[in-house]
Amino acid sequence: MPYRIRRRPESSSAIRQQLTDEVSSLLARMAFHQAWLQIEATTVAGPYATLVATARAEADAQMSLAWQQPPITTDSGMNLGIPYPRDRSNAARATCIEVMRQHL
Repeated sequence: MPYRIRRRPESSSAIRQQLTDEVSSLLARMAFHQAWLQIEATTVAGPYATLVATARAEADAQMSLAWQQPPITTDSGMNLGIPYPRDRSNAARATCIEVMRQHL
């Protein structure tokens, strides 16, 4: 979502609503999967919860910074140049996938 926010076409209430609706939808889907794992695969539920918490922490900080930037108005501006760091969430995802493989 930080990329979507940073690349928003304009700064209007409609765009803000659209992007916050997308965030809410993502959070709802993650909560659904977390609850499902707690029922179906309890050994995976903990690592998945860690992944979600880690990804949210990274994304929350990045989204906050993205909202502070002006909308991009040129084609060349779409290339942000430097990716948002996801080292912690990538590590948490790798751990979660490993536990999922063991569970299968």
